[in-house]
Amino acid sequence: MEEKNKDNIEFLNLIYQNAEMGLIGIDCVIDKVEDEKISHLIKEQREEYEEFCNDAKKLLAKYHVKADEISGIQKLSSKIMSELMSINKEDKNIVKLMMEGNEKGVIAIKEKLNMYENEKGIDPEIIDLANRLYATEEHNREEFESYL
Repeated sequence: MEEKNKDNIEFLNLIYQNAEMGLIGIDCVIDKVEDEKISHLIKEQREEYEEFCNDAKKLLAKYHVKADEISGIQKLSSKIMSELMSINKEDKNIVKLMMEGNEKGVIAIKEKLNMYENEKGIDPEIIDLANRLYATEEHNREEFESYL
């Protein structure tokens, strides 16, 4: 496989897995949120993550590969952490958990963007998708700040 295609696929899988982790975390906490406004924000984020997963899958299909799903161990670890950190069901703790997830996403995406943004052969559609995910993660984190 050509090196740039390999980089494109790796970057797309990072985007896909970032969004997939968001979905896993949200699914673990959404039923525990009592505040309607917070619940609405989280549901909106879930829709955004689903869209990013779908967009990444479509771009991966262009390279004739399927998305690398998060491993069962990573899923289980994420679910356990989300459950433990939201065990007391306080909305404030769930907000913190959501913000931490957004921050992890921001860091992972920004790191790859810095690596690939000006590289020749990197698909501009992937850069665009990564920039959109980065901006969404930042925006989502900021939206939660008022609920701390």
